[in-house]
Amino acid sequence: MRLLQTDYLDVGMIHYCDALSDWEEIVQGGVLDYARKLRSEGRIRHIGLSSHNPQVALAAVESGAIEALMFSVNPCYDLQPASEDVEELWAAKNYEGTLTNMDPDRERLYETCQRLGVGITVMKCFGGGDLLDAKLSPAGAALTANQCIHYALSRPAVATVLAGAHSPEQLLQSIAYEDASEEERDYALAFASFPRINWTGHCMYCSHCAPCPQKIDIAYVTKFLNLSLAQQKVPETVREHYAALPHHAGECVKCGVCETRCPFGVAIRENMERAKEVFGL
Repeated sequence: MRLLQTDYLDVGMIHYCDALSDWEEIVQGGVLDYARKLRSEGRIRHIGLSSHNPQVALAAVESGAIEALMFSVNPCYDLQPASEDVEELWAAKNYEGTLTNMDPDRERLYETCQRLGVGITVMKCFGGGDLLDAKLSPAGAALTANQCIHYALSRPAVATVLAGAHSPEQLLQSIAYEDASEEERDYALAFASFPRINWTGHCMYCSHCAPCPQKIDIAYVTKFLNLSLAQQKVPETVREHYAALPHHAGECVKCGVCETRCPFGVAIRENMERAKEVFGL
């Protein structure tokens, strides 16, 4: 079921689009035309879409028709392949074996949103609360609210996190993120110790590699590199953002200190060399 939400003047949301056939119906059946009419009348400023399926969300984003995306983001869902059935994100059978690294469709979705300027509003950052409970968590270990929120905010294109709550206490727990220390927000060491999830070789943008003696922001350089490698040609906006960094990959002296700190065994020196080749700096 889909509803065009027009309560707010900023974004009109087309909800629960989890199948490619849903998106095709939205485009061809008049829903998108209606949303555009509302925008042209000034009743809404932007058109948004909510989805749990990265392939469907990617089709909508790449069409250029939407300007905001509400999507489920957390470190367990990010491992799951696309599905039209949202219940698959919770299915215990999908977490029985060892899972390795982020699903490529989800990674491409986040990077494409970043490149095209489509902001992501995150839902289900706690996985319905399961990630906060060691007995329920698909990862086999509990995370804190701070860690879940910070993980979501660290993904490309994420603008905000909608943290659900069943009580005032849970709401205050999420609000406390604003005053949390870097140590309280840090999710990297917890992820590296997950018994059934393996993130080896995958940059999580956690900045455990810092500080670099050359003052390179390794996490940002890697993020811009990944955004570029997904395209045949480096997007101009990505090139400009990379150029604006105070220090670039070309300044790397390959000391390797960063790699000794990385909890996920990322080949950082290789990434810096690749970034130098891609951006020329």
